[in-house]
Amino acid sequence: MCRKTLNDARGFSFIEVLTAVVLFSFLVIGVLMMTTVNINSNAYTQHHTKAVQLAESGLELLRRVDYIAELPGYDGMEQGYGTIPNYLDFRRTFNVTYTAEMSTLTVTIHWRVRSTESIPLVMMTRRVAP
Repeated sequence: MCRKTLNDARGFSFIEVLTAVVLFSFLVIGVLMMTTVNINSNAYTQHHTKAVQLAESGLELLRRVDYIAELPGYDGMEQGYGTIPNYLDFRRTFNVTYTAEMSTLTVTIHWRVRSTESIPLVMMTRRVAP
């Protein structure tokens, strides 16, 4: 019959436990960092999609207005932050290069995230005089 003594007790050493805790910590930190990057990327994508929609609607507006009477009035027009319904963090600027035969229509969109302004999104098209 064999008796166990205190010296025969098996367990994990301090170094093994410390190594396991460090490895687990790196795993958790990595997952949290990937989650943070994913959340920021999704937020940027959402804002960019809204900016594209807003720019397209601006170009459609410029395509619908009367070429001679109304179109030149849009040159340099700006809709500031908080003035566009459903797009409170967005700013839209219209630019029209107007000639008798053709005009170049440009819509520039900026948006704010945590009081930091984005890189502008610019959409441009041409319109021929009727």
